Amino acid sequence: MNSISAFGLLSVVGLTVGSLHGAVTFFNSPNFSDAGTFRDSWLAALGVSAPTHSVDFESGFTDGQNISGVSGLFPGGLVISDSTPSNAAIIGTGSVFGGSNPVGNFGLSHNEGAFLVLDFSASPVDYFSFRDIDTTSTNIRVNFVGGGFETVSSETTGGSGDSAEFVGVFRNDQPRIESVQLDANGDGTWGIDNVEYGVVPEPSVILLGVLGLPGFIFRRRR
Repeated sequence: MNSISAFGLLSVVGLTVGSLHGAVTFFNSPNFSDAGTFRDSWLAALGVSAPTHSVDFESGFTDGQNISGVSGLFPGGLVISDSTPSNAAIIGTGSVFGGSNPVGNFGLSHNEGAFLVLDFSASPVDYFSFRDIDTTSTNIRVNFVGGGFETVSSETTGGSGDSAEFVGVFRNDQPRIESVQLDANGDGTWGIDNVEYGVVPEPSVILLGVLGLPGFIFRRRR
């Protein structure tokens, strides 16, 4: 598998892309308005035209539905759970995320306790992304098959209106991602939307478009 090490924030043809955080490459748009640009850069870095699986909560769900721990709802065997005593991951519509809106009509709201869990253990993945709604920061623990992990944090989002910012992760040369634990901070009401995840066809190449640019160290691993 190919992987890349780099220093600081990477920029390709004027598009800001990811930064290396040890075991993962991390993408986080600073604003709602540039979420689409960051998603495009994330897909280009993965070398795929579209994620294997996408969940936008727009169909098959009802307002107020608790989907915590319910299997069979999402493609690829994904299960989303609230690990707090509330055991509540609630489908919501309108400005239910501390005054912020989902992308479209519906999103998934949570109480910001530790943790909202994305469980990929039925079919581990190479990458995942989501839109982060109404938070001062979200700590993201990425758990790999075999027990390793990496922790990254997203930045503050807007507190009202359309404020869903893009967050995307690629596993680099680590084992596949088994689960993700999200621990948000803010006003007690937070949410995610547009969850995307999947596997990169082999041979995988991350950030292929920056081959030859100075400041990057490329290494090939088998």
